[in-house]
Amino acid sequence: MKPGSWPSIGLIYLYGVATSASLSKIIPLQGDFAAQMGVTPAGFSLLLSLLTIPPALLAAAAGSIIDRIGSRTALIAAAAVGVIANLAYLFAESLAAFQFIRVFEGFIMVGAYSGAPALIMATAPPERRGRAMAFWSTYTPVGISLGLLLSAGFAGTAQWRGGYAIHLVLFAALLVAGFTLPRPPPVPLVAGAPRARLLAAWTQPGPLRLSLTFGMLVMMGFGLNIVFPAWYAAQHGASMGEASSLLALGNLVMIPGGLLAGTLLARGRRDYPLLLVLMIAAALISLPLLMPGESRVLRLLALAAWQFESGAAIAVVVAGLPRVVADARQGAAAAGLLSQVSALITFVTPLVWAPILASGQWPWFVLVVATSAALALLLFPRATSAPG
Repeated sequence: MKPGSWPSIGLIYLYGVATSASLSKIIPLQGDFAAQMGVTPAGFSLLLSLLTIPPALLAAAAGSIIDRIGSRTALIAAAAVGVIANLAYLFAESLAAFQFIRVFEGFIMVGAYSGAPALIMATAPPERRGRAMAFWSTYTPVGISLGLLLSAGFAGTAQWRGGYAIHLVLFAALLVAGFTLPRPPPVPLVAGAPRARLLAAWTQPGPLRLSLTFGMLVMMGFGLNIVFPAWYAAQHGASMGEASSLLALGNLVMIPGGLLAGTLLARGRRDYPLLLVLMIAAALISLPLLMPGESRVLRLLALAAWQFESGAAIAVVVAGLPRVVADARQGAAAAGLLSQVSALITFVTPLVWAPILASGQWPWFVLVVATSAALALLLFPRATSAPG
Protein backbone atom coordinates (compact mmCIF):
# COMPACT_ATOMS: atom_id res chain seq x y z
CA MET A 1 0.00 0.00 0.00
CA LYS A 2 1.47 3.36 -1.05
CA PRO A 3 2.43 5.45 1.99
CA GLY A 4 0.42 8.66 2.28
CA SER A 5 -2.21 7.60 -0.26
CA TRP A 6 -5.88 7.98 0.57
CA PRO A 7 -6.41 4.18 0.70
CA SER A 8 -3.55 3.99 3.21
CA ILE A 9 -5.00 6.88 5.25
CA GLY A 10 -8.43 5.23 5.09
CA LEU A 11 -7.11 1.96 6.52
CA ILE A 12 -5.32 3.78 9.34
CA TYR A 13 -8.57 5.63 10.02
CA LEU A 14 -10.41 2.35 10.63
CA TYR A 15 -8.23 1.64 13.67
CA GLY A 16 -9.51 4.85 15.26
CA VAL A 17 -13.10 3.94 14.40
CA ALA A 18 -12.84 0.46 15.91
CA THR A 19 -11.14 1.84 19.01
CA SER A 20 -13.79 4.49 19.63
CA ALA A 21 -16.45 1.80 19.32
CA SER A 22 -14.89 0.24 22.43
CA LEU A 23 -15.84 3.36 24.35
CA SER A 24 -19.53 3.43 23.43
CA LYS A 25 -20.63 -0.15 22.78
CA ILE A 26 -21.41 -0.61 26.46
CA ILE A 27 -23.78 2.38 26.73
CA PRO A 28 -26.95 0.65 25.40
CA LEU A 29 -26.31 -2.28 27.78
CA GLN A 30 -26.86 -0.39 31.04
CA GLY A 31 -30.18 -2.18 31.62
CA ASP A 32 -28.59 -5.55 30.90
CA PHE A 33 -25.81 -5.01 33.41
CA ALA A 34 -28.42 -3.96 35.97
CA ALA A 35 -30.56 -7.03 35.28
CA GLN A 36 -27.74 -9.56 34.97
CA MET A 37 -25.35 -8.34 37.68
CA GLY A 38 -27.23 -5.76 39.71
CA VAL A 39 -25.00 -2.91 38.55
CA THR A 40 -26.18 0.46 39.90
CA PRO A 41 -26.04 3.69 37.84
CA ALA A 42 -22.94 4.75 39.81
CA GLY A 43 -21.31 1.37 39.20
CA PHE A 44 -22.12 1.59 35.51
CA SER A 45 -20.54 5.06 35.30
CA LEU A 46 -17.37 3.59 36.81
CA LEU A 47 -17.46 0.69 34.35
CA LEU A 48 -17.68 3.22 31.51
CA SER A 49 -14.65 5.08 32.81
CA LEU A 50 -12.36 2.11 33.48
CA LEU A 51 -11.47 1.87 29.79
CA THR A 52 -9.59 5.15 30.03
CA ILE A 53 -7.22 4.15 32.84
CA PRO A 54 -4.35 2.84 30.62
CA PRO A 55 -4.31 5.85 28.26
CA ALA A 56 -4.80 8.24 31.18
CA LEU A 57 -1.69 6.85 32.86
CA LEU A 58 0.50 5.82 29.93
CA ALA A 59 -0.44 7.42 26.61
CA ALA A 60 2.10 10.27 26.47
CA ALA A 61 5.02 8.09 27.55
CA ALA A 62 3.79 5.27 25.31
CA GLY A 63 3.71 7.73 22.41
CA SER A 64 7.42 8.37 22.86
CA ILE A 65 8.02 4.62 22.84
CA ILE A 66 5.84 4.21 19.74
CA ASP A 67 8.01 6.80 17.99
CA ARG A 68 10.83 4.28 18.54
CA ILE A 69 9.17 0.93 17.82
CA GLY A 70 6.99 2.23 15.00
CA SER A 71 3.36 3.32 14.76
CA ARG A 72 2.61 0.41 12.39
CA THR A 73 3.64 -2.07 15.10
CA ALA A 74 1.51 -0.19 17.64
CA LEU A 75 -1.61 -0.52 15.47
CA ILE A 76 -1.09 -4.25 14.96
CA ALA A 77 -0.67 -4.68 18.73
CA ALA A 78 -3.81 -2.61 19.41
CA ALA A 79 -5.86 -4.84 17.09
CA ALA A 80 -4.55 -7.93 18.86
CA VAL A 81 -5.65 -6.51 22.23
CA GLY A 82 -9.08 -5.83 20.69
CA VAL A 83 -9.45 -9.47 19.67
CA ILE A 84 -8.43 -10.77 23.11
CA ALA A 85 -10.62 -8.30 25.05
CA ASN A 86 -13.79 -8.95 23.08
CA LEU A 87 -13.26 -12.70 23.26
CA ALA A 88 -12.91 -12.42 27.04
CA TYR A 89 -16.16 -10.43 27.30
CA LEU A 90 -18.06 -13.32 25.75
CA PHE A 91 -17.12 -15.57 28.67
CA ALA A 92 -17.08 -13.09 31.58
CA GLU A 93 -19.63 -13.95 34.28
CA SER A 94 -19.07 -11.38 37.03
CA LEU A 95 -18.87 -7.60 37.31
CA ALA A 96 -15.29 -7.93 38.56
CA ALA A 97 -14.36 -9.81 35.38
CA PHE A 98 -15.96 -7.14 33.19
CA GLN A 99 -14.11 -4.44 35.13
CA PHE A 100 -10.76 -6.19 34.67
CA ILE A 101 -11.35 -6.70 30.93
CA ARG A 102 -12.52 -3.10 30.56
CA VAL A 103 -9.17 -1.87 31.95
CA PHE A 104 -7.24 -4.27 29.69
CA GLU A 105 -9.29 -3.09 26.70
CA GLY A 106 -8.00 0.42 27.37
CA PHE A 107 -4.61 -0.61 25.95
CA ILE A 108 -6.25 -0.50 22.50
CA MET A 109 -6.53 3.26 22.99
CA VAL A 110 -2.88 3.53 24.04
CA GLY A 111 -1.72 2.00 20.76
CA ALA A 112 -4.31 3.27 18.29
CA TYR A 113 -4.82 6.86 19.43
CA SER A 114 -1.06 7.48 19.40
CA GLY A 115 -0.04 5.26 16.51
CA ALA A 116 -2.73 6.12 13.94
CA PRO A 117 -2.34 9.92 13.78
CA ALA A 118 1.44 9.54 14.02
CA LEU A 119 1.44 7.19 11.02
CA ILE A 120 -0.71 9.62 9.03
CA MET A 121 1.56 12.58 9.86
CA ALA A 122 4.70 10.56 9.07
CA THR A 123 3.51 9.23 5.70
CA ALA A 124 1.14 11.86 4.25
CA PRO A 125 2.77 14.47 2.00
CA PRO A 126 2.79 18.01 3.46
CA GLU A 127 0.14 19.28 1.03
CA ARG A 128 -2.23 16.51 2.15
CA ARG A 129 -1.37 16.36 5.84
CA GLY A 130 -3.80 18.99 7.15
CA ARG A 131 -6.79 17.60 5.28
CA ALA A 132 -5.81 14.05 6.24
CA MET A 133 -5.75 15.00 9.91
CA ALA A 134 -9.15 16.68 9.61
CA PHE A 135 -10.45 13.45 8.07
CA TRP A 136 -8.80 11.46 10.87
CA SER A 137 -10.66 13.58 13.43
CA THR A 138 -13.99 12.11 12.30
CA TYR A 139 -13.03 8.69 13.70
CA THR A 140 -14.66 9.68 17.00
CA PRO A 141 -18.28 10.11 15.80
CA VAL A 142 -18.05 7.19 13.41
CA GLY A 143 -16.58 4.95 16.09
CA ILE A 144 -19.02 6.02 18.79
CA SER A 145 -21.92 5.48 16.40
CA LEU A 146 -20.54 2.07 15.46
CA GLY A 147 -20.25 1.11 19.13
CA LEU A 148 -23.82 2.19 19.87
CA LEU A 149 -25.13 0.28 16.85
CA LEU A 150 -23.09 -2.82 17.74
CA SER A 151 -25.02 -3.20 20.99
CA ALA A 152 -28.32 -1.38 20.43
CA GLY A 153 -29.90 -4.29 18.55
CA PHE A 154 -28.90 -6.78 21.26
CA ALA A 155 -29.78 -4.65 24.31
CA GLY A 156 -32.46 -6.18 26.48
CA THR A 157 -32.27 -9.60 24.80
CA ALA A 158 -30.76 -12.94 25.74
CA GLN A 159 -28.01 -12.24 23.19
CA TRP A 160 -26.99 -8.94 24.83
CA ARG A 161 -23.28 -9.76 24.33
CA GLY A 162 -23.69 -9.99 20.55
CA GLY A 163 -22.01 -6.64 19.96
CA TYR A 164 -18.81 -7.95 21.54
CA ALA A 165 -18.72 -10.84 19.06
CA ILE A 166 -19.08 -8.50 16.08
CA HIS A 167 -16.39 -6.22 17.49
CA LEU A 168 -14.07 -9.22 17.84
CA VAL A 169 -14.45 -10.00 14.13
CA LEU A 170 -13.74 -6.37 13.20
CA PHE A 171 -10.52 -6.31 15.21
CA ALA A 172 -9.47 -9.67 13.76
CA ALA A 173 -9.80 -8.19 10.27
CA LEU A 174 -7.73 -5.15 11.29
CA LEU A 175 -5.10 -7.43 12.81
CA VAL A 176 -4.61 -9.13 9.45
CA ALA A 177 -4.81 -5.84 7.50
CA GLY A 178 -2.18 -4.31 9.79
CA PHE A 179 0.58 -6.16 7.95
CA THR A 180 -0.24 -4.15 4.81
CA LEU A 181 0.17 -0.79 6.57
CA PRO A 182 3.00 1.46 5.33
CA ARG A 183 6.26 1.73 7.22
CA PRO A 184 7.10 5.34 8.15
CA PRO A 185 10.58 6.81 7.68
CA PRO A 186 12.99 6.13 10.55
CA VAL A 187 12.85 8.53 13.49
CA PRO A 188 16.08 10.37 14.36
CA LEU A 189 17.54 9.77 17.80
CA VAL A 190 16.93 12.56 20.31
CA ALA A 191 19.52 13.51 22.88
CA GLY A 192 18.63 13.40 26.56
CA ALA A 193 17.88 10.99 29.35
CA PRO A 194 15.33 8.27 28.54
CA ARG A 195 12.96 9.44 31.30
CA ALA A 196 13.13 13.02 30.05
CA ARG A 197 12.32 11.87 26.51
CA LEU A 198 9.31 9.91 27.76
CA LEU A 199 7.84 12.97 29.48
CA ALA A 200 8.97 15.55 26.92
CA ALA A 201 5.50 16.04 25.43
CA TRP A 202 4.22 17.42 28.75
CA THR A 203 6.83 20.18 28.64
CA GLN A 204 5.88 21.46 25.17
CA PRO A 205 3.28 24.26 25.41
CA GLY A 206 1.82 23.77 21.93
CA PRO A 207 0.94 20.07 22.21
CA LEU A 208 -0.13 20.48 25.84
CA ARG A 209 -2.53 23.36 25.15
CA LEU A 210 -3.93 21.61 22.09
CA SER A 211 -4.49 18.45 24.16
CA LEU A 212 -6.29 20.38 26.90
CA THR A 213 -8.48 22.03 24.27
CA PHE A 214 -9.38 18.63 22.89
CA GLY A 215 -10.17 17.52 26.42
CA MET A 216 -12.80 20.24 26.70
CA LEU A 217 -14.44 18.97 23.52
CA VAL A 218 -14.45 15.48 25.03
CA MET A 219 -16.16 16.82 28.15
CA MET A 220 -18.97 18.19 25.99
CA GLY A 221 -19.26 15.48 23.34
CA PHE A 222 -18.76 12.32 25.37
CA GLY A 223 -20.88 13.78 28.16
CA LEU A 224 -23.80 14.17 25.79
CA ASN A 225 -23.35 10.61 24.52
CA ILE A 226 -23.57 9.33 28.10
CA VAL A 227 -26.78 11.09 29.08
CA PHE A 228 -28.71 11.57 25.84
CA PRO A 229 -30.20 8.06 25.46
CA ALA A 230 -31.64 8.06 28.98
CA TRP A 231 -32.62 11.76 28.79
CA TYR A 232 -34.36 11.36 25.45
CA ALA A 233 -36.08 8.15 26.56
CA ALA A 234 -37.42 9.85 29.69
CA GLN A 235 -38.55 12.98 27.85
CA HIS A 236 -40.29 11.22 24.96
CA GLY A 237 -41.26 7.79 26.26
CA ALA A 238 -38.79 5.97 23.99
CA SER A 239 -36.78 2.83 24.71
CA MET A 240 -33.05 2.97 25.40
CA GLY A 241 -32.42 1.02 22.21
CA GLU A 242 -34.38 3.52 20.12
CA ALA A 243 -32.70 6.50 21.80
CA SER A 244 -29.24 4.96 21.36
CA SER A 245 -29.91 4.30 17.67
CA LEU A 246 -31.03 7.92 17.16
CA LEU A 247 -27.86 9.14 18.86
CA ALA A 248 -25.74 6.82 16.72
CA LEU A 249 -27.30 8.21 13.54
CA GLY A 250 -26.96 11.74 14.86
CA ASN A 251 -23.26 11.20 15.53
CA LEU A 252 -22.74 10.57 11.81
CA VAL A 253 -23.63 14.22 11.16
CA MET A 254 -20.26 15.00 12.72
CA ILE A 255 -18.57 13.65 9.60
CA PRO A 256 -19.70 16.39 7.16
CA GLY A 257 -18.98 18.93 9.90
CA GLY A 258 -15.41 17.67 10.20
CA LEU A 259 -14.88 17.46 6.45
CA LEU A 260 -16.24 20.99 5.93
CA ALA A 261 -13.92 22.35 8.61
CA GLY A 262 -10.98 20.57 6.98
CA THR A 263 -11.87 22.07 3.62
CA LEU A 264 -12.13 25.57 5.09
CA LEU A 265 -8.77 25.22 6.82
CA ALA A 266 -7.17 23.91 3.63
CA ARG A 267 -8.45 27.02 1.82
CA GLY A 268 -6.73 29.31 4.29
CA ARG A 269 -9.35 30.02 6.94
CA ARG A 270 -7.84 30.82 10.34
CA ASP A 271 -8.56 28.16 12.92
CA TYR A 272 -9.20 30.29 16.02
CA PRO A 273 -12.03 32.44 14.58
CA LEU A 274 -13.63 29.25 13.29
CA LEU A 275 -13.37 27.62 16.71
CA LEU A 276 -14.81 30.75 18.33
CA VAL A 277 -17.95 30.54 16.19
CA LEU A 278 -18.29 26.82 16.88
CA MET A 279 -17.99 27.17 20.67
CA ILE A 280 -20.62 29.92 20.76
CA ALA A 281 -22.85 27.67 18.68
CA ALA A 282 -22.34 24.77 21.11
CA ALA A 283 -23.51 26.83 24.07
CA LEU A 284 -26.60 28.06 22.20
CA ILE A 285 -27.57 24.68 20.76
CA SER A 286 -27.35 23.00 24.18
CA LEU A 287 -30.51 24.86 25.26
CA PRO A 288 -33.08 23.28 22.89
CA LEU A 289 -31.12 20.03 23.01
CA LEU A 290 -31.38 19.57 26.78
CA MET A 291 -34.37 21.63 27.93
CA PRO A 292 -37.36 19.59 29.12
CA GLY A 293 -40.63 19.93 27.26
CA GLU A 294 -39.26 20.39 23.75
CA SER A 295 -40.85 18.51 20.87
CA ARG A 296 -39.18 15.46 19.37
CA VAL A 297 -38.63 17.29 16.08
CA LEU A 298 -36.92 20.30 17.67
CA ARG A 299 -34.75 18.10 19.89
CA LEU A 300 -33.62 15.97 16.97
CA LEU A 301 -32.88 19.07 14.88
CA ALA A 302 -30.85 20.42 17.79
CA LEU A 303 -29.04 17.07 18.02
CA ALA A 304 -28.12 17.25 14.33
CA ALA A 305 -26.86 20.83 14.71
CA TRP A 306 -24.88 19.88 17.81
CA GLN A 307 -23.20 16.96 16.10
CA PHE A 308 -22.36 19.01 13.00
CA GLU A 309 -20.78 21.70 15.17
CA SER A 310 -18.95 19.12 17.28
CA GLY A 311 -17.46 17.40 14.24
CA ALA A 312 -16.23 20.72 12.89
CA ALA A 313 -14.72 21.73 16.25
CA ILE A 314 -12.87 18.42 16.66
CA ALA A 315 -11.48 18.74 13.13
CA VAL A 316 -10.23 22.28 13.82
CA VAL A 317 -8.39 21.14 16.94
CA VAL A 318 -6.96 17.88 15.56
CA ALA A 319 -5.87 19.57 12.32
CA GLY A 320 -3.68 21.79 14.48
CA LEU A 321 -1.59 18.82 15.65
CA PRO A 322 0.95 18.90 12.78
CA ARG A 323 1.70 22.60 13.36
CA VAL A 324 2.45 22.13 17.07
CA VAL A 325 4.75 19.13 16.45
CA ALA A 326 8.35 19.99 15.67
CA ASP A 327 8.97 16.87 13.56
CA ALA A 328 6.15 15.01 11.79
CA ARG A 329 8.11 11.79 12.21
CA GLN A 330 7.83 12.14 16.00
CA GLY A 331 4.08 12.72 16.16
CA ALA A 332 3.22 9.73 18.38
CA ALA A 333 4.42 11.51 21.52
CA ALA A 334 2.22 14.55 20.85
CA ALA A 335 -0.69 12.35 19.77
CA GLY A 336 -0.14 10.28 22.90
CA LEU A 337 -0.31 13.40 25.05
CA LEU A 338 -3.60 14.35 23.36
CA SER A 339 -4.86 10.82 24.03
CA GLN A 340 -3.70 10.89 27.64
CA VAL A 341 -5.36 14.22 28.42
CA SER A 342 -8.57 13.24 26.64
CA ALA A 343 -8.56 9.92 28.54
CA LEU A 344 -8.24 11.75 31.84
CA ILE A 345 -11.17 13.96 30.87
CA THR A 346 -13.12 10.94 29.61
CA PHE A 347 -12.63 9.27 32.99
CA VAL A 348 -14.01 12.32 34.79
CA THR A 349 -16.84 13.05 32.33
CA PRO A 350 -19.33 10.37 33.52
CA LEU A 351 -18.76 11.53 37.08
CA VAL A 352 -19.80 15.06 36.02
CA TRP A 353 -22.71 14.30 33.69
CA ALA A 354 -24.32 11.23 35.31
CA PRO A 355 -25.21 12.97 38.61
CA ILE A 356 -26.85 15.80 36.65
CA LEU A 357 -28.92 13.24 34.76
CA ALA A 358 -29.93 11.60 38.03
CA SER A 359 -30.95 14.93 39.56
CA GLY A 360 -32.86 16.13 36.49
CA GLN A 361 -31.42 19.63 36.91
CA TRP A 362 -30.96 20.33 33.19
CA PRO A 363 -29.47 23.87 33.56
CA TRP A 364 -26.31 22.22 34.89
CA PHE A 365 -25.91 20.46 31.53
CA VAL A 366 -25.85 23.85 29.81
CA LEU A 367 -23.43 25.26 32.38
CA VAL A 368 -20.99 22.39 31.79
CA VAL A 369 -21.17 22.98 28.03
CA ALA A 370 -20.68 26.75 28.30
CA THR A 371 -17.77 26.40 30.74
CA SER A 372 -16.06 23.76 28.60
CA ALA A 373 -16.48 25.91 25.48
CA ALA A 374 -14.98 28.96 27.19
CA LEU A 375 -12.00 26.95 28.45
CA ALA A 376 -11.44 25.49 24.97
CA LEU A 377 -11.14 29.00 23.54
CA LEU A 378 -8.74 30.08 26.29
CA LEU A 379 -6.51 27.02 25.90
CA PHE A 380 -6.34 26.68 22.11
CA PRO A 381 -2.83 27.55 20.80
CA ARG A 382 -3.19 30.36 18.30
CA ALA A 383 -1.59 29.96 14.86
CA THR A 384 0.81 32.64 13.75
CA SER A 385 -0.41 32.30 10.17
CA ALA A 386 -3.27 30.72 8.30
CA PRO A 387 -2.98 26.99 8.16
CA GLY A 388 -2.27 25.45 4.81
